[in-house]
Amino acid sequence: MNRHMTDVKTDLRDSIDEIVAGWDVCRPDLDAHHLETVGRIVRLSLLMRDRIEKALAEHGLAWDMFDLLLTVYRWEGTGSPGVRPTDLYSECLLSSGGLTARLRRAEEEGYILRRRDPSDGRGARITLTAKGRNTVKKVVPGHFAMSHQLVGVLGQGDKDRLADLLQRLVISLEGPRAD
Repeated sequence: MNRHMTDVKTDLRDSIDEIVAGWDVCRPDLDAHHLETVGRIVRLSLLMRDRIEKALAEHGLAWDMFDLLLTVYRWEGTGSPGVRPTDLYSECLLSSGGLTARLRRAEEEGYILRRRDPSDGRGARITLTAKGRNTVKKVVPGHFAMSHQLVGVLGQGDKDRLADLLQRLVISLEGPRAD
């Protein structure tokens, strides 16, 4: 079904409807209807991540490595002389130990280089190698196409509205970003 829906509540049921109905029977004293939103966000995240992971595996990548490469690529595309690990830490949503392990693996696989930060002799800047840059250039068009397909059932107005609503939720949890 590839029709565009605009503010249409369907009679179709999904797995979250079944979970909410189960809670309504099991514990009618609790309001489980928050799951209509939170449950769907979590479920969509899992379903979308699974599809993305399968597509990336065809290129020998996992999401965590691709996320790192995309972030460095995007920073370099703005003219930055590489990315500081602290900036990667906040953008890749990892613990500092998780980031260190991911950077080590990316370096061992020849995707990145760590160079001394010219503005801070103690710090480092992460840059892509030719292999890392070529990998991103090769994979990102298909990744973007798949991302568009994942929301293709929605019309542009619905996508815009959903993006606005999700942004409000993200800001309420992580705070607004400074310009």
